[in-house]
Amino acid sequence: MNNAFTVDLEDWYHVCNVEELSDPSLWDSYESRVVRNTETVLALLREYRVKATFFVLGYIAHKEPGLIRTIRKEGHEIATHGFYHRRVFEMTEDEFEEDMGRSIEIISSITGERVIGFRAPEWSIRKHTPWALDILRKLGILYDSSMVPLTRMGERDYPLYPVKFNTRYGDIWEFPLTTMRLFLENLPFTGGLPLRMTPYFYIVSKIKIMNRKGHPAIVYIHPWEIDSERPKIELPLSRRFMHYFNLKSTSQKIRGLLEHLSFAPVRDVLGITA
Repeated sequence: MNNAFTVDLEDWYHVCNVEELSDPSLWDSYESRVVRNTETVLALLREYRVKATFFVLGYIAHKEPGLIRTIRKEGHEIATHGFYHRRVFEMTEDEFEEDMGRSIEIISSITGERVIGFRAPEWSIRKHTPWALDILRKLGILYDSSMVPLTRMGERDYPLYPVKFNTRYGDIWEFPLTTMRLFLENLPFTGGLPLRMTPYFYIVSKIKIMNRKGHPAIVYIHPWEIDSERPKIELPLSRRFMHYFNLKSTSQKIRGLLEHLSFAPVRDVLGITA
């Protein structure tokens, strides 16, 4: 069974809820490392002949259109991560629609193709933002990957596996973050900090068990996670742990996953044709 391999295409300074990093007017003053880091990710995917979905920030697409063309030329799917890396629950409906519309427009103008997928920064679609899926579908998005069946980070009763939701503008797929059951909670383990914390053998064995039961997993990575030389920034303790813990394990674990599991872009895993 194919699982979905995904990349959240953002730079090292795209951190939510940190005042000095959340202001887009300051971003041009930071060193950009997204091109070199993404080229490293592309080389890994090329080595293992894996195609992925890149959830691209509209801001990155605007600044580095050549990078987006390179990703698409290598056969990967280009989806959107919003424009300014803002969490959905921090925006009004109008602000979200404007941010999404701007991102879709710039990405489509670069690739010449329709954008059909979205992932919210920090998996930030919540119960109190029911309008988000309606707006996504209104703008032509056919699948979302922004829900986490986890207390506080998401909603505990969110779906565990891909499912379709009905909106005012038609059906939309939801591919939630893959989790494992531990006592009474669902915990992520296939990307970001959870991937770096979870033993590799457990990750592979758990995904294989899911696949045998007919369920695909979703793996994700940020290009900055494989950059040991990126600038260090002062962050609150919890975010410092999230951004710096065990970074040296990322490349090795990703290599193992790419070698021992089957992967494809999200649109192919869900069987979407557009």
